[in-house]
Amino acid sequence: MSAGRDSVLPLPRPELQHLEPAPHGGDAAPGCVDFSTGVSPLPPPLAVLEAFRAADVRRYPHPTALPLREPVARLHGMPLDGVVVGNGSVELIWALARAFAGPGRHALVLTPAFGEYAQAVRASGATVDTLAAKGPPFEWDLEVLLATLRRQKPSLLFICRPSNPSLAVFPLEAVRAAAKAAPETLVVVDEAYQPLFEGVEPMRPEGNIVVLRSLTKVFALPGLRLGYLLGEPRLVHAVQASLPPWNVSAPALAAGRVALECLGQVDTVRTEISRLRRAQQELLSEAGAQVDATGGTFLLCRVPEARSFATAAVQAGIRVRDCTSLGLPHHIRLGVRLESDHALLRAAWRRIRETFE
Repeated sequence: MSAGRDSVLPLPRPELQHLEPAPHGGDAAPGCVDFSTGVSPLPPPLAVLEAFRAADVRRYPHPTALPLREPVARLHGMPLDGVVVGNGSVELIWALARAFAGPGRHALVLTPAFGEYAQAVRASGATVDTLAAKGPPFEWDLEVLLATLRRQKPSLLFICRPSNPSLAVFPLEAVRAAAKAAPETLVVVDEAYQPLFEGVEPMRPEGNIVVLRSLTKVFALPGLRLGYLLGEPRLVHAVQASLPPWNVSAPALAAGRVALECLGQVDTVRTEISRLRRAQQELLSEAGAQVDATGGTFLLCRVPEARSFATAAVQAGIRVRDCTSLGLPHHIRLGVRLESDHALLRAAWRRIRETFE
């Protein structure tokens, strides 16, 4: 029975009542080739797929993903209680906000940035401030950041490293300086794409710095939903406590264990992606594109107006990531794809350019 128009219904918390979803890539319509995400274009390891398919779904998985937390802890030299596993790293971003934000608190996000940092903070009831990079080439003013941290004393600081979509790499020493300047702030370093970037040394968790990792980007497994957080056990405990039991499925746990065993393949994956990215950059330049930044599985291109360009791209048969919602209204982001899609990209780009001339 449906409620009448004038019926009184329970009210949700005000911060959730009008919270709209953050835009994302990865939802290309049928017949449209998806260049909007940065997942590896190479096929997943066969052993990972076999492990996923062979998992016993007739039993509950471990309530805190212990079968995966143990090898992750060994891999990173962390204590077992310094690891928490999530249904994708985005679940851990929301868990971090539940554990360390909330009403009366606020967070700081280095932007341009993944929209779920601010989304999770707002959903918790906290407020969000941002510090934008200047560029291109994109970089943040460390002195301004340190002054902001000392003045505001936020509960959380989100740093995407390497940044998505600007592709800038926040220096390790700058992360440590930020953590030292604000010991009451939890510094969250999201390194979901770090394995795909050449020459980017990973951050190690220490003190009030925690590190997010993904097991799905480098092995092309975004549908698997699997990420983990490394940090000081007292901090990680709060994140684990904010998650429901059995948050990671048995197939994901089985596949994740095998994915860890496949990490020796990452250098080969990264080398091939670098080759594909250079080829894609070359064809874009030949087609008249202005490429402002590249790295990992991404290329960031300047366009006259991102929203209209993205709409024209769909009409030309490709899906690109409009970066307006990320704070870059004159940029679109392209993911690296196999050479079999490059001819389509070249033709589509030239067709799109014609609409703006």
